Amino acid sequence: MQQQAAQAGTSSAGAEPARCEPDGQGSGAERAAPGWRAGPLLRTDTRPAVLIARLLPGPVPGAPGEEAARGGQRGVQGIALSAPCAPARHTRPLCPSPPRPGARSWREPIKAPGGAGATVLQERPEQPRHKVLRPRAESMAHQSCQWGYDSDNGPEHWHKYYPIAKGENQSPIEINSKEVQHDPSLPPWFVGYDPGAAKTILNNGRTCRVVFDDTFDRSVLRGGPLPGTFRLRQFHFHWGSSDDHGSEHIVDGVKYAAELHMVHWNPKYSNFAEALKQADGVAVVGVFLKVGKTPKPEMKRILEEIDNIKTKGKEAPFSNFDPSILFPKSRDYWTYHGSFTTPPCEECITWILLREPIEVSPDQMAKLRSLSINAETEPVCPMVDNWRPPQPRHFRMVRASFQ
Repeated sequence: MQQQAAQAGTSSAGAEPARCEPDGQGSGAERAAPGWRAGPLLRTDTRPAVLIARLLPGPVPGAPGEEAARGGQRGVQGIALSAPCAPARHTRPLCPSPPRPGARSWREPIKAPGGAGATVLQERPEQPRHKVLRPRAESMAHQSCQWGYDSDNGPEHWHKYYPIAKGENQSPIEINSKEVQHDPSLPPWFVGYDPGAAKTILNNGRTCRVVFDDTFDRSVLRGGPLPGTFRLRQFHFHWGSSDDHGSEHIVDGVKYAAELHMVHWNPKYSNFAEALKQADGVAVVGVFLKVGKTPKPEMKRILEEIDNIKTKGKEAPFSNFDPSILFPKSRDYWTYHGSFTTPPCEECITWILLREPIEVSPDQMAKLRSLSINAETEPVCPMVDNWRPPQPRHFRMVRASFQ
């Protein structure tokens, strides 16, 4: 066996180092050389001395090319092998090649026959960079916070996801008559509502809302502190679990059972979304509801539809309704600059808060409280206490159209 090994070393001493060909075929002379194995992509010289030369960090006696590496001295012949040398495995061709752009490479230690150590260069080509969709921070915030009125997602938590909720122009506020400034220059306000503009009534899980067609000036509000004409978009209610609270604004410490909001927007902006970004973009008329003995006939039409929208997500047609019948007789009002009372709490509202409340019966209030904040397939959960507490007034002035 030693003699065979010596012969192998002698015959290979002047051999040309192994090469790889792109097509894996090579020349006829190379294919005829002993120890060559042809593969689909590369060939590896499996002669023992060649394999050891590749594995060991320094020159190996009897290896091809070793003579040149040592300045022309011939190596010692007759290397004894303790076991047959298995074909080398490579993750990339043995022939030198330039690094590929974006590829990652590293060295791994391997064990050579006889216990010698060496390292092999490993390489992984650059992988495709597929498009990764990442939601915007705003979208993530909305997804992580389903705001509501419970202890874990109620008004005290809104600012975590909607920072403007801690702004200096937030609503509602408490009206203190001693701090209100009478402004005799405030003109009266007027509405011109088209009953045919009413479209639907719905339960969105937080309130009862009636929606209007606002594509043009069908139902409008003008006058008062407003700079022009505003279009009616919707109205909705806020109420409590009992008759002694539920309104969002408070007047001299008095809380009412509910509060109605008529939401209008300034058509000098291209649409409602754009109006939300402007300080003069929205005008809301607020009406207090107090509980008395006599039901308000004008509320009958709305309450009749409650049974059709009992649960969250329910919507029903609601046409031919003039919301001006819900206003009190007196047009006296307070006004100030504020915000929506629900997230994102945009500070874009001119408030017109009516001094005189309207009266509803206990049964009518009970009808509102019969709505559910959950969907039809979920347990019934009464829709109550959907109001935001008063916010700091800061340095804002509250004006009154009356003395």
